[in-house]
Amino acid sequence: MCNRVNQEQSVEGASKQASLCPGRLGYCTAWVIGFLLTAMLSTAILSTAHADTIILKDGSVIEGEILRESSKYVKIKTKFGEKSYRRSKIEKIVKENSQESAMFSLRNVRDFSELTDLAQTLKNAQALYDLGRFDEIAPKIEPFLGKGTAIDDSRIKWLLIENLERKGDWATVDDMLDKMLKSQRESDKIRAKAHLDIFEENPKRNLRKIGGVRTKEFMTREMRNKAKVKNSLQDREIMNAALGEYLNQIVRSDNISVGAFARELDPRETDHVLREEITKDDKAKRKRNIEESLPYLDLLRKTEQSIYRAQAILPGYATGFELDLVRTEVTHLEQVIGGLLGTLSAAYPDDQNFSFAAEDGRLTAANREQWRAACDEFLALSRPISRLIEYLLKRARAFPEKLTPFIKQWEDTLERVQQMEHNTNRNYDRTRV
Repeated sequence: MCNRVNQEQSVEGASKQASLCPGRLGYCTAWVIGFLLTAMLSTAILSTAHADTIILKDGSVIEGEILRESSKYVKIKTKFGEKSYRRSKIEKIVKENSQESAMFSLRNVRDFSELTDLAQTLKNAQALYDLGRFDEIAPKIEPFLGKGTAIDDSRIKWLLIENLERKGDWATVDDMLDKMLKSQRESDKIRAKAHLDIFEENPKRNLRKIGGVRTKEFMTREMRNKAKVKNSLQDREIMNAALGEYLNQIVRSDNISVGAFARELDPRETDHVLREEITKDDKAKRKRNIEESLPYLDLLRKTEQSIYRAQAILPGYATGFELDLVRTEVTHLEQVIGGLLGTLSAAYPDDQNFSFAAEDGRLTAANREQWRAACDEFLALSRPISRLIEYLLKRARAFPEKLTPFIKQWEDTLERVQQMEHNTNRNYDRTRV
């Protein structure tokens, strides 16, 4: 027993030494991505532990943890922050109890000895895969099928599929991928389709082209010579290069990427749209949530879906893109909200001059009306601006370790705006200024 534990822990240690941080891949060429994706296999086991899935009527898929539900809205925590969706736009909700899964344990327990048996087995199976010891994987993990949650079963099946691809057991691979197309998990369906598309286009299981694009367009000469040999997709470097090009084509065909999103952002347009919304005379026509007025929301959602598809097809691939997307949006909003704060500061009643009666120092009746009108104008501006800052913070808090100074700065700004609101409400009916 002691020897078995020591052996498993030694495998786990070897995996740690072999793993690499994926970093930001947004500026790599396609053939370089093929090499870098290999290093992500050891991180994939931690990238699939989403709990709940919301499928919208437009086909969009959102994975995360559902925080709150009402008759009209569902609030979910995703990698991009907390989001709310109207029930009327939701096609289906699939819930999973992730906290009971081995995948949850792997994400939240650092000490190997404190992991559940299934979590230890999954971690060791991933380590064996990274070390190329494929024959040892199936006997370890197959007995656990059906013993954990749907998330755990998904991870086991993908380890088996990847293992069988390395061994070239194509008939079994095809059968398992066909079954994954019928999975309750949308990410499984997307990932299975990617593998099947590659195999259909390259029936000899070598790599000649992806989406009609020849390998010379995305691989080095040395890699191409390896890729053209029959069954070359057994090689995980070749398979990952194929998946990398497949993902690049998704981004190019949709014309959706973090870079494309950044190019479309126009601070002047966003400022104009928000000011129009904030200053509408008819308050009933103002949007309850000012962030719903942001002019780039459709493109943002499409970009998030593009990243989601990439993450589903090759877990770990899009980690850097997720942070880049959030950083791009909040940097844009920082510039826009900065201008709105200037307008808000100029409208602050306490900083305006009001005349008062010389005999008693009190505001005249006419000036009291002016004072209240100034308070109303300020509050009409401050409430939606506060809401925008809260939205900005909600987005940034999806990456608390990476955006700590930014979050602190805007928390302080929000606190100052809220204090100004408090002062204005408190002094609304006063007779002296």
